[in-house]
Amino acid sequence: MSIIDKLDKKILDKKSAIKLEDDEKNKLWKKIYNFGGEVYRKNVADDFIKLEKLFNKHIEKDDKVSVTLTKGFKAHLSITELYSDNYHSIQIELDHKDKESVSSFSSETIKEMKAYKFLDTNYHLKVSSEVNENKEFELKNKEKAYEYLNDLFQKEMLLL
Repeated sequence: MSIIDKLDKKILDKKSAIKLEDDEKNKLWKKIYNFGGEVYRKNVADDFIKLEKLFNKHIEKDDKVSVTLTKGFKAHLSITELYSDNYHSIQIELDHKDKESVSSFSSETIKEMKAYKFLDTNYHLKVSSEVNENKEFELKNKEKAYEYLNDLFQKEMLLL
């Protein structure tokens, strides 16, 4: 085997090893991503749909306010008010508590990704506003999160 053939084989072997590792990471990430979707469906999906209907009901004549629901792993419900060239929004989202570790899984080792614990308690609800305090709620306290979101909706969107 010539030196050129050896160099070619060395490159191909490295590329193959990297591809195998990337494929395994992608499989693990997909499991974690799918688990987030399961947590959404099991814990808050029906509630988010009902909240979307509730808020739409109270803004139906206001063309400046819109409600948007995104489902699954990065589930969130946003209420946005457009005015002039600016906007204001409040939202509730199903969020991973250790967001930094999950978002960096693509750069983590396979061993670290395999250590991920598939627990509903990895997630919480985060209610955010540009005007009032952002708050985080355990899934077991989701009713408090919905009440806080409703309070913000009344104060900031309906001006009640």
